[in-house]
Amino acid sequence: MWWCLALAMSAKAGILPFEVSSKTLDNGLTVHVIPMDSPDVVAYYTWMKVGSRDEVDEGRTGFAHFFEHLMFKGTKEMGPAERERAILRLGMEENAYTNDNETVYNGVLPADGLERYIALQADQFQNLHLTEDMVQRESGAVYGEFRKSQADPFGSLYDKIVAAAFTEHTYGHSTLGYEADIAQMPTAHEYALQFFDRYYRPEFATILVVGDADPDKTFALIDKAYGDWEPAAEAPPEIPVEPEQTEMRRVDATWDSPTAARLVMAWKIPGHSNDDPEVAHLELVSNLLMATVGRLQSRLVREEAIAFRTFGWRGDGVDPDLFQVWVTLKDPSSIDEAESIIREEVAAIVAGVDQDVLDNTRSYERYRFLTGLEDPGTVARTLGMVLRRDPSVDAIDRFYAHFDAATPEQVGAAAAKFLVDEKLTIATLVHTPETEAE
Repeated sequence: MWWCLALAMSAKAGILPFEVSSKTLDNGLTVHVIPMDSPDVVAYYTWMKVGSRDEVDEGRTGFAHFFEHLMFKGTKEMGPAERERAILRLGMEENAYTNDNETVYNGVLPADGLERYIALQADQFQNLHLTEDMVQRESGAVYGEFRKSQADPFGSLYDKIVAAAFTEHTYGHSTLGYEADIAQMPTAHEYALQFFDRYYRPEFATILVVGDADPDKTFALIDKAYGDWEPAAEAPPEIPVEPEQTEMRRVDATWDSPTAARLVMAWKIPGHSNDDPEVAHLELVSNLLMATVGRLQSRLVREEAIAFRTFGWRGDGVDPDLFQVWVTLKDPSSIDEAESIIREEVAAIVAGVDQDVLDNTRSYERYRFLTGLEDPGTVARTLGMVLRRDPSVDAIDRFYAHFDAATPEQVGAAAAKFLVDEKLTIATLVHTPETEAE
């Protein structure tokens, strides 16, 4: 099969200390090979563009995560037990994870096992063999995972905040899905086959091979193994568009067993883009507020001492997402005070960020990013998230160009535009002894 070059044959993104070689097969499968100094070790990551955002069929939430489990169940040529033995013989670690936007299958293995692992993965992604019994048995494990998440105050409150924030878009349900849908999974064999046929196609896949790997040899092996993987016959269903939020929403939850009180403030923001300056500006707002040396940690945990911890993130979804601030409080009576402090610190950014503080924050975040690229697995995870959203090798550079050029005024303007009540959803969780006693 001939290769169609979607990217430059070889390119070195400015912020990355590695050279990236990239190719795309005729069937749409994209492959990136990133050699690095990791003798005899290679990471192999397959990013599938399917997550809980793609679960648009009524009563079928949780299937992207379900397939994270099902994909290890073998093919007609190699059953699950035989495949597990083959993985053990390779002496490797293999895992997977799912979120709103993607499902990622990953392994770290000795470099001399790469050819064998490519063959195993190509077989798995093209020839997965699902029986009714497999679907029934694995759905029990998924149900157990859901129950465990609901026994955790964080998981329960997260479900409530996204459900309140998103009324139409599929970001409104968690990756695990709704309990009623999970309960129906044991009888969903036919739908599982449809889901696999719809989304597990080469045009929705990106493979990253990082470490002790030769690009040309790796491309040839992947071409041979995946070249016959057929694209989807039709495009998947469209994702519902979330209506513009125009007023603040609030959810107050209780917890039966003793737990610390929690406050969440979540604002609607744009989805991730390497070319939208405001996205980079919001990333800086997140850094200023929620870094370990940021203003919220300083005030809530150290100065006012009303919180055990605070954390949060700028959502990097494919579609418009949430900018979230989470606070775990020492006393539920401090919820209003914590909210006021968060509002004060947002207002302080709007009023003006000190240039030295902004420069130091930028420098720290760049340092943290680069020092995190310490092994093939971390490089594959970091680069994979970017390339899943933008297949250009220079995607990170384009984002950091906006990040580096941001002025205090632009950072303040982003906070003023997006961190406003019209885009805000607030959720709280407190332990209520009265509920426990009932």
